[in-house]
Amino acid sequence: MLLNLFTLASLAATLQLAFASPTSLVRRTNPNEPPPVVDLGYARYQGYLNETAGLYWWRGIRYASAQRFQAPQTPATHKAVRNATEYGPICWPASEGTNTTKGLPPPSNSSSSAPQKQASEDCLFLNVVAPAGSCEGDNLPVLVYIHGGGYAFGDASTGSDFAAFTKHTGTKMVVVNLQYRLGSFGFLAGQAMKDYGVTNAGLLDQQFALQWVQQHVSKFGGNPDHVTIWGESAGAGSVMNQIIANGGNTVKALGLKKPLFHAAIGSSVFLPYQAKYNSPFAELLYSQLVSATNCTKAASSFACLEAVDAAALAAAGVKNSAAFPFGFWSYVPVVDGTFLTERASLLLAKGKKNLNGNLFTGINNLDEDELRFIFTDATIQNDTISDQSQRVSQFDRLLAGLFPYITSEERQAVAKQYPISDAPSKGNTFSRISAVIADSTFVCPTYWTAEAFGSSAHKGLFDYAPAHHATDNSYYIGSIWNGKKSVSSVQSFDGALGGFIETFNPNNNAANKTINPYWPTFDSGKQLLFNTTTRDTLSPADPRIVETSSLTDFGTSQKTKCDFWRGSISVNAGL
Repeated sequence: MLLNLFTLASLAATLQLAFASPTSLVRRTNPNEPPPVVDLGYARYQGYLNETAGLYWWRGIRYASAQRFQAPQTPATHKAVRNATEYGPICWPASEGTNTTKGLPPPSNSSSSAPQKQASEDCLFLNVVAPAGSCEGDNLPVLVYIHGGGYAFGDASTGSDFAAFTKHTGTKMVVVNLQYRLGSFGFLAGQAMKDYGVTNAGLLDQQFALQWVQQHVSKFGGNPDHVTIWGESAGAGSVMNQIIANGGNTVKALGLKKPLFHAAIGSSVFLPYQAKYNSPFAELLYSQLVSATNCTKAASSFACLEAVDAAALAAAGVKNSAAFPFGFWSYVPVVDGTFLTERASLLLAKGKKNLNGNLFTGINNLDEDELRFIFTDATIQNDTISDQSQRVSQFDRLLAGLFPYITSEERQAVAKQYPISDAPSKGNTFSRISAVIADSTFVCPTYWTAEAFGSSAHKGLFDYAPAHHATDNSYYIGSIWNGKKSVSSVQSFDGALGGFIETFNPNNNAANKTINPYWPTFDSGKQLLFNTTTRDTLSPADPRIVETSSLTDFGTSQKTKCDFWRGSISVNAGL
């Protein structure tokens, strides 16, 4: 009899969950209760309560579905309630160019070493985190985070959340982190893609997710009129691309009632070679993939690629990418005339009135050029070549691999900007190439984006040791607190960014109102240096204001370097 009663009770609870149809969160009288079911129209999701963090959590929400090489669409309707306790499958990864040596992948967007989810072509999922007890009408600030990884790696899976960030900044916000198609699945170009599919599919995924946020985030307690997008590396490049998307007027292009976001944060804005969708380079990548998947003799190469097994297509993309020189990224955004109407440097130069979003905060790591095996061939790190002509030849060869379409005269101009005499004798070429990659690919794009927003932008420098590319990740993604950071360093850096997300002003530091000096806007010619008293990250924070004009690289100002990369060389460099 007891067994029968238990079975009936379980059945009743199951039926109650299956037929629940709330349209939004409702106020919980007991903060220890799990959140109610959230109805998205096409699906319903049951989140859970993380009592330790004091947060509601929804993992693995499907925000879109997409056929291969096609634009994302609203998912099919499912009536059954889904438990949102597991992350969705991650997107198939690709690779960077590694043909000069065995390359290592770029830093993960995750601060966790836990095993990642299985890769799948069906990967358009996002996760939502909100303060426990949140409900519709709370109008909480919203953060949408886009992961990095060179448009080839990364995910919104294990260890990629912002739970610790919200805790240590003392801010209440709704956080959405999303996935998008990578590699050849998300960034294959060529005339055939334009004719029969879409270009920049990965960026379209992100844009669709931002539309999802506008439609649904209020059901989780968020305010769709208070949205900040943030990304690091390729995630920051994605942020930049969303800022310049559709000629800077996405509202008009998509027929929207209001903007998709109000503010943006770019941490090391990534701008690799940006070709036209039907350029010789784009057609080369397309034909290489056709060949690698045995589609050469097919009546329709596009139809053949559509039918290739997903794992085989992913493997072919990795193989093709790895055949390029070390540090070269192949499957990346292209100028397609619709989503990206021109090269990024040109669109940013048009200024704030021609950009999506109203406010921007940009962050660079102070030692982006110390890329340490990520983008620069590690085999030349400690070379001892002393012959001047050999050094000249070595630098020129590696530069040609990174920028295959710049001319010999342009390579000579780059060499003058990064002279042999200003590099160390040991690892001379390594140091120069690292600086070239850092400036052209990360530092200057961040600088240009901040400059475009002018008085509506703040620019910062991250100098917590070692301050190499992506080391700032550990201060906002995942657990954060690992016993190797001082409390004040977290309060200084995370608090400023949290204040920007919460109030659109990084001077409103909720974690510690007095720790940072006043952070002026970028047009003042000043930046905020996030520093510690020593190179030990356990030492106290020592933030201070620095003059932009005082920042130099290879003997000249950073502004001079960025003006060079935005000059005539930008055409063949694809910037």
